[in-house]
Amino acid sequence: MVEKFYDDYEQAIDGKGRVSVPWPIRSVVQARDPKWTEGLRPSFMVVHGGANWTKLECYPMDEYQKITRGIEKMKRGTPDRQRAEMLYFGRAFPAQILEDGRVLLPLQHRERLGLTDKVRFIGLGDQFHIMKANAVRDAAADDFDSWLDAQDDGAVLAMIPDIDDDED
Repeated sequence: MVEKFYDDYEQAIDGKGRVSVPWPIRSVVQARDPKWTEGLRPSFMVVHGGANWTKLECYPMDEYQKITRGIEKMKRGTPDRQRAEMLYFGRAFPAQILEDGRVLLPLQHRERLGLTDKVRFIGLGDQFHIMKANAVRDAAADDFDSWLDAQDDGAVLAMIPDIDDDED
């Protein structure tokens, strides 16, 4: 099984903030939660960021643990470490996928992002984003599409370094 987040999904959200997590996202969350076993709820971490963020950044537990270890390696008391701690600890919360495959998004984040009837899940490899369904066409997405249109065929693949099979 591929343990990366892929694709783009639109899902309905109900008035209580429950939204069905698409199976391809759910299966990766399960696979990358070291504490998950059959019968338990798979967990992931949600970073809600700053007041101007238009998304929730979601990390599987193994990836969030890597981020945590990286922060712990930073020199204590430095501005960079304090910023990293504020973002990844002070502006984050754990979430669980319920037995019915849904996740409950807290009211304050639904209100801030304007999540009312539809949300979008976007897979980004080692993380996925949850955002307002129509917010996906933001400036960053438009910039990416413009950049991509200007590239020659194969240009993006050429940017990715080759990896030896024994590097896995």
